[in-house]
Amino acid sequence: MNLYEYQGKKLFQKYGIPTTQGIVINKDQENDYIYLQELMQGLNFPVVLKAQVKVGGRGKAGGIKIAKNNEEFMKYTKQIFSMEIKGVKVNKILIDQYVEIEKEFYMSFIIDRTSSKTVFIFSPVGGVDIEEVAEKQPEKISKKYLDELDLFDFQIREAILNVYNENLDYAKKIESVALKLYKLYKENHCILAEINPLIISKNEVLALDSKIIIDDNAFYYIDDELEEDEERSVLEEEAKKQGLAYVELNGNIGIIGNGAGLVMYTIDLVNLYGGKAANFLDIGGGARADKVKQSVQLVLKNPNVKGLFINIFGGITRCDEVANGIIEAYEEKRYDVPLVVRLQGTNYEEGKRILEKLKEKINFELTESAEKGAEMIVSFVRNRE
Repeated sequence: MNLYEYQGKKLFQKYGIPTTQGIVINKDQENDYIYLQELMQGLNFPVVLKAQVKVGGRGKAGGIKIAKNNEEFMKYTKQIFSMEIKGVKVNKILIDQYVEIEKEFYMSFIIDRTSSKTVFIFSPVGGVDIEEVAEKQPEKISKKYLDELDLFDFQIREAILNVYNENLDYAKKIESVALKLYKLYKENHCILAEINPLIISKNEVLALDSKIIIDDNAFYYIDDELEEDEERSVLEEEAKKQGLAYVELNGNIGIIGNGAGLVMYTIDLVNLYGGKAANFLDIGGGARADKVKQSVQLVLKNPNVKGLFINIFGGITRCDEVANGIIEAYEEKRYDVPLVVRLQGTNYEEGKRILEKLKEKINFELTESAEKGAEMIVSFVRNRE
């Protein structure tokens, strides 16, 4: 479960992580002028209006505005509530405290699914995508696989000082935030706990934004105040109606697999080879051809998808059923994106034979190796850019 920024900041406050103070307004309050006038009387301008959506790229889309007075506040509120960001309508705005930024950092704890370990990632370059930093300034990223049984505080301190030792007083404050963020991450069964940016303002360290993803299976552990507030893109709504487990992401490589663990592993592999997944789609166990066909068609409706990687390890899911579903999807509509399929398991030889006919029609490769498949699809997509 992906929390809104304001929900993540509630958790920050609970765990003593210094952050900005804000107020959330809902779309149904947009035309309640009496309420908004009363609200503005209590504001200390300038304030930051931030669209609350569970997709990335809101800043570039115009979903963050600084209002210096009442007139700008009303103008920007209208603008933001009228927006769709990557297909998601804005139904909430966080009115946040404005602070001067002297320095920005990045900090996160995330599960590495390959090693099943927690990774602490820290960088003195914040406020931008960490993938961009990894590509352009890899020496500015410190990455530490954590061992809870071995001098935990020291591991965190070492990771920070590896890339930032300009001001030891700030480094100590950053370490304090990191230890609190880790406690939040562990106690709330998080898959990801991220602060980007973590800033320095007036000699204080503040968490200016939050990204918290909680394991869906653990949501019953979570504070009752953090209600699950459903928000879906157009394709996610369509997937729900079709009974498909689909989550839209920010990349350009479509991902389909059988089993949530395998799909997450596939996404990690694509990231490892320098690509970014456009979605998560789990067809589940025992999927028939019609479900595979629906899945392919759904993923390829996303205009951002420039390549498709299907990773199937067949047990109760038969490779021939998967192959027939892929063929039916491509026979119904011609898709001009490269396709890589990794097949292994039940009825593999029959599935392989069925898929051979695709080679005459599209840029298609079949492999028995998930790693090779991830490497190939990333290469295909890069060559088309």
